[in-house]
Amino acid sequence: MPLKFDADEFDSALRQIKQPKSAPAASPKTLAPRPADERTQSEEFKLRIITARAKLKLMRDRSDALRDSLQRFRAQQGTAKRA
Repeated sequence: MPLKFDADEFDSALRQIKQPKSAPAASPKTLAPRPADERTQSEEFKLRIITARAKLKLMRDRSDALRDSLQRFRAQQGTAKRA
């Protein structure tokens, strides 16, 4: 696997996604420009989410590969016992 799974990073990203929603957003015309710090935090958050999703996809792919390998092994064991 090219990436190592970090459970703490994944949990942190999930906790941030599930944060309660704040007051309703203002209309786009009344929004003030966000400070650079907020934009940086938002970009970092998006990057963490993308990274977590990539790692989850890697885990799913690895799980599928291991399941297929186990099925092949069991099939081989079954044919070896019959012979």
